[in-house]
Amino acid sequence: MDIQPPAALVGAYAALPSLRADQEHFYEGLADGGIADGLEIPFRDGLGEDARWLAAQMRGRFTRSVITLIPGTMARVGASGTFGLASGDEGGRQAALAFLREARVAAEELNQLTGEQSVSVLHVHTAPSVTAVAEMFARSLDEIAASEPATGAWSTRLVLEHCDAYAPGVPGEKRFLSLEDEIPLAREGGISVAVNWGRSAIEAQDAGRPLAHITRLASEGLLAGVMFSGAGPTANGYGGPWADAHLPLTEDEPASLMDADEVRRCLRAAEGAFSYAGAKIQVPGDATVDERLAMVGRVMRLLSESGAASAPHPPGL
Repeated sequence: MDIQPPAALVGAYAALPSLRADQEHFYEGLADGGIADGLEIPFRDGLGEDARWLAAQMRGRFTRSVITLIPGTMARVGASGTFGLASGDEGGRQAALAFLREARVAAEELNQLTGEQSVSVLHVHTAPSVTAVAEMFARSLDEIAASEPATGAWSTRLVLEHCDAYAPGVPGEKRFLSLEDEIPLAREGGISVAVNWGRSAIEAQDAGRPLAHITRLASEGLLAGVMFSGAGPTANGYGGPWADAHLPLTEDEPASLMDADEVRRCLRAAEGAFSYAGAKIQVPGDATVDERLAMVGRVMRLLSESGAASAPHPPGL
């Protein structure tokens, strides 16, 4: 059996221009420039106003993509406080299960629209903030497994994306379960875990925490992927101190603690034990499409240089 090299993913929505024509140019540049072979796609209340347009951007270009439920999850956590797959409130937990099913159906529909296996992974999370209960997440995984379609399994698999864990005295952003709690849940539930560099750094307000998380998961054989999204201790043009603001590399935003050496250290620690790696960064609002591609490309070049991603990187970016 052929083993594919890790996919090169870009969370394009964080750097997407506002105009439709520029968005099409951006997606074209990611694909034709060899920057990415997959996307991290946000799921809120569906996949946007025009799923057919999204499918057209993906078809033949991005065939190893991930849908993340974090945007919709956080909106619902903010509205109720009890929404989440790890909620101790049964109504909140059931609402999260229904939301996951919506996302899975949307992924199947997107794959049908493209005529390809465009999306293979859904990122799920141990919400809600502060009050998440590990046993409730385990129950949710059991119920998800029991509800597999009778006519065959979904074409997507679930991956638990670790976000900053709740710690008294640390403001945090997502404030879900700790990695210590999530590792046994993932192992027992038969799923793997993805790391977002910035969210791990925010958890302890420490740039060394992502490396520790990646090293631990790689050693446990549970690492699915790594997304490089920066964070830092001081306010900047993208957000406040230790905000989940998807900062670019230090060379593009001095407030970011995610520099090239740190990315390389994390990739070495992962030891190739993952199926995807990529970048999700913000860019200045007035950046041109080419400037956006260059900023994203600087992160992706580090991945391709290390052999951690399959998409070739264009020279000069």
